Amino acid sequence: MNDLITHSNITPANFKDLYPLMVFDVSKQSERLKSTVVDVQIKATFNAAVLANTVAFAVVVSDRMLQFQSDGKKISVVY
Repeated sequence: MNDLITHSNITPANFKDLYPLMVFDVSKQSERLKSTVVDVQIKATFNAAVLANTVAFAVVVSDRMLQFQSDGKKISVVY
C-alpha cells in the first residue's frame, strides 16, 4: 500500500486486527417490513476482556428522513 495515497499510517494488517468493520445490510427485507422501523441489535461475545475505554461507532445510512436521539448507550428514532 502506498503511504503517499493513504496518509493514515495504518497498515492493512493493523486495520484488520485493530479496526474491524461489521456491515449489516437490512435493505433486503420483505415488502411488509419496509414501511416500519428496522430494529437492529448487536450482541457480541469476545474471547478476551475488552480493554477499558474501548469505543464503538455506528454509521446509519438511510433514505428516510428521521431524527435520531442517543443517551450515550442507546439510539432511538424520534418521530
